[in-house]
Amino acid sequence: MEEEEEKSFTQRIYEQVEQYVKTTVELYKLKTIHTFSDLFAAIATGFIIWVIVFLTLIFASLGAAFYLGEVLGKWHYGFFIVAGFYVLVGLIIYMLRIKCLKERINNFIIKQIFED
Repeated sequence: MEEEEEKSFTQRIYEQVEQYVKTTVELYKLKTIHTFSDLFAAIATGFIIWVIVFLTLIFASLGAAFYLGEVLGKWHYGFFIVAGFYVLVGLIIYMLRIKCLKERINNFIIKQIFED
């Protein structure tokens, strides 16, 4: 009789441990899915914002180029000035890329992953 009770007790413990492991694995799967869905949502939102900023910048650049061209008397002068401005901005961003961009992107991704 005692042997049967011990088997039953051992069997119950085994089943509880098995259920605990399954629950823990499921919890980690759900946490991983939640983390990646938050990361994807943040990236998708950021992408949409950048597209809007990009389109705004394009139209503002065209307007500035046409305006400067009209002021200077030739359309292509305005476009050269706007292009020169973007070359200057591009060079500044290129020189500061590691400090400004890489660190911010890394921090953003780490923050999204370890938000919990």
